[in-house]
Amino acid sequence: MDINNFKKILMNISEDDIEFDDPHFTKRCNENSLTKEKITYILLYENNKLSNIIEDRPRVYKLYFKLNERRQLKLIVDLFKYKKIMLRTVKILDRKLYKKVKIIKRRR
Repeated sequence: MDINNFKKILMNISEDDIEFDDPHFTKRCNENSLTKEKITYILLYENNKLSNIIEDRPRVYKLYFKLNERRQLKLIVDLFKYKKIMLRTVKILDRKLYKKVKIIKRRR
């Protein structure tokens, strides 16, 4: 799916059309210091920050929102229900955590 097509889908939904995979999603929000309200706000009103979409499986997508130069928000959503979006999981990707990983040489 194209980014512009997905933005059209996001523009036609409201807060009532968003569902959460609740026990898992709230746990991931707590791990990443996020709230459901913040994620809903980003999904509905800041869809211009959507930088990449990857189709993981049929009707399951990975959405990447660019928060700033170093951080991205990764959302996994599915579109199985008609005119509903189910948020499966969330993660903050921080580039400084994955930068310059050194290989440890094995002693013989």
